Amino acid sequence: MQAFFRRSMAVLALSCLAMSPACETTDRSEPPQWVQFPITDVSEVAGKWDGLMRRIPPDRRDDWVTVTIGSDGKYEFSSLRTIGIFTGHGEFALNEGRLVSKSERGTVEAVLYQDGTHRMLKAKGRASDGTEYTAEVKPAR
Repeated sequence: MQAFFRRSMAVLALSCLAMSPACETTDRSEPPQWVQFPITDVSEVAGKWDGLMRRIPPDRRDDWVTVTIGSDGKYEFSSLRTIGIFTGHGEFALNEGRLVSKSERGTVEAVLYQDGTHRMLKAKGRASDGTEYTAEVKPAR
């Protein structure tokens, strides 16, 4: 009788464990739904932004980039690289809701995306030597 009781309790305990919610390590929240927003004035994106900059084609030299944009469109950037710091500056203009910058060193085009309360600038650039870059930067904290 005792053996039957133990087996019954074991089956009941295992059944309870199987039906109870377990600790989950995966995030079940929905990924952000980024929506492109046209920029109507450079001051809308003024401030400090940072994020990862990648080369195209990809290589192991991804860089962390920080960009500071003034309300007048002037910007400065710095990129931390394994071989040192790469810096530069320029001025953005608006073209069809996008930021654009052209100089003898290359071109950059950036588009603003929003997900409710979050903002992100996605940028594409091409250096004068033909190297292409992409970056996704968010407001710096």
